[in-house]
Amino acid sequence: MEFANIAEFRQNASAVFDRLEQYGEVVILKNGRPVGFLVAADASDLDAFRVAFHRARAQRAVERLRDSAVVPKRIAEAIRKTRRKLQTRERASAAGR
Repeated sequence: MEFANIAEFRQNASAVFDRLEQYGEVVILKNGRPVGFLVAADASDLDAFRVAFHRARAQRAVERLRDSAVVPKRIAEAIRKTRRKLQTRERASAAGR
């Protein structure tokens, strides 16, 4: 896998595409962080690459959702805390009457 920074890509895209043909993949970096991924493809591979890319993107989205999902244990904890707060307020209200 080859890497090219965005400045190099802007200044000399032809050289980056030459490396793409040679290595098959080039990661484009901006400030040292990946922002793009070039993959060499011909017309017969284009649809297969497109489908694979969309599947990979969907799979990554599902992984992000799973990572950020609220688990049942956290839901139960939130319910317990809320009930305790409500009970404390009710007691304080009853004592103040």
